[in-house]
Amino acid sequence: MKPVKVRMRLTGRIGLSRETPEALNLLQSLVEKANRETLLKGVPKESLDEAARITGWRLEGSNLLLEIVSGSRVRAPSAILRFRKLLAEELGKTLKIGVRSLEVPSLTIQLEGLSVGGEALGRIGGLEYVEGVKAEGETLTLTLRPLGEAELKRNAPDRLLNMVLKLAEEAEKPPPVEVHPVVMQGPQRPIKFREDPAKVAVELGWVKEFPGRGQWVYTPPYVRLLEAVEQILVEEIVEKLGFQPFLLPKLIPLEVMRRMPGYLEDLPEGMYYVCPPPRDPEAFSRFKQNLKITGVVRRDLLREALKEPDYVLAPAQCEPFWNFFSHETLRLEDLPYKFYDRAGWTYRWEGGGVEGLVRVQEFRRVELAYFGSPEQVVEIRDKVRDEAIRVADRLMEMEWRVVAALPFYMREGEVGDISESRNVAAYDLEIYLPYRGERDRAEWLEVAGCFIHKDKFVKSFSIREARNRPLWTGCTGLGVSRWVAAFLATHGFKPENWPKPVREKFREYRLPRSLQWPRKHEE
Repeated sequence: MKPVKVRMRLTGRIGLSRETPEALNLLQSLVEKANRETLLKGVPKESLDEAARITGWRLEGSNLLLEIVSGSRVRAPSAILRFRKLLAEELGKTLKIGVRSLEVPSLTIQLEGLSVGGEALGRIGGLEYVEGVKAEGETLTLTLRPLGEAELKRNAPDRLLNMVLKLAEEAEKPPPVEVHPVVMQGPQRPIKFREDPAKVAVELGWVKEFPGRGQWVYTPPYVRLLEAVEQILVEEIVEKLGFQPFLLPKLIPLEVMRRMPGYLEDLPEGMYYVCPPPRDPEAFSRFKQNLKITGVVRRDLLREALKEPDYVLAPAQCEPFWNFFSHETLRLEDLPYKFYDRAGWTYRWEGGGVEGLVRVQEFRRVELAYFGSPEQVVEIRDKVRDEAIRVADRLMEMEWRVVAALPFYMREGEVGDISESRNVAAYDLEIYLPYRGERDRAEWLEVAGCFIHKDKFVKSFSIREARNRPLWTGCTGLGVSRWVAAFLATHGFKPENWPKPVREKFREYRLPRSLQWPRKHEE
């Protein structure tokens, strides 16, 4: 993408504590000082024409109105914040006048050298704060809606500009072809079972559909198998490699979620949101009365009583690990740290992507997190990967492969050089499912994602090392629900046909029955 020239024009309004006709001379001198010094601070001499400048000002009662233009050095929104600070210091010291408010009624951003059209132009026009967008040749002009001081301090205009440039850059690229190189693969195994395990599990009564989409009720035989598989994963991978247990919350505050790279900003549609209720029974009085009278659940009345969304149900399971160390200082001498959590469910809204037992919206995982030097984190991740391969191959006798992949928050990147492990952001362990078709055309099922984040989470959660030495993190999700589905797709539902390590841990059970269910009796 070729260089883009940025031009901004801003109209600002600064509210003062009282009318100040006696301050005209002082205001003029402050404007001159700002243009001469304050707005040029940090700007190289060769880039002075890109700096901000106050081009006009006037008093209207107790409001000071400003016109500011800028290039890309000390952009206009930053310039008005600088001037507000200078104004507050000098007016307070000289005339005992305070600054009460700051707002920007008008901000126009002109991007020269940027050609955008079609779908990308529509997406830019739909961005937050954008009131109007116009493309003429290689010039894109954005008109923003009014901005308050809080939005300026949060760098909203700069964030918006970065998003516009990103959308424009993506529009220039051809659609990405996602290629996950296979880096390791096990031997082909004889096909013993070709049916969809979800269909058979329903017929046998191992699971029963729940009214919630992508949810199941799992009955004793399925749970006994899940317990056996999970026990093997914990004993043969987690405990073998010295991971220590944690119990983590599954109700995650939005403020914690905001710091998880790639979730709220890229995949907000993939999470369940939780609205806490007020501690006031009267807030639900209309809802309760209507339900008693009509027998209908009025969601509109329920919505009136609930507070705004404040949490999500854990979509990654590792969120509390990183937050636990947020703003803490670690010493490399005490590392590596290796922890795991196996408590409760993980939740993701799959929408139309729900599929049987392999892609559900409520599932079981064993989540591993690790901290250390770059070398330690890469070594731990690779050992977890290798032990997971051993379990899939030797203990569960499934057909497997490992692909080099990218975390979803790096989808715009490339897998790159995979000759050295530290360069690979993720290794996915995948299992072949015979019911999906032939090996070379079927979609294999990921059962473990083994990640290194480098310092991405360290920076996002403000985790420090005592002597500022490099500190990396990584995580691995062992998707127990998927391991079970892959195992059933490989070996079927007759325990006598299962590998010995699983068969020995599969305990007795009693299946509940009714006159209508299950539809098919076990043989």
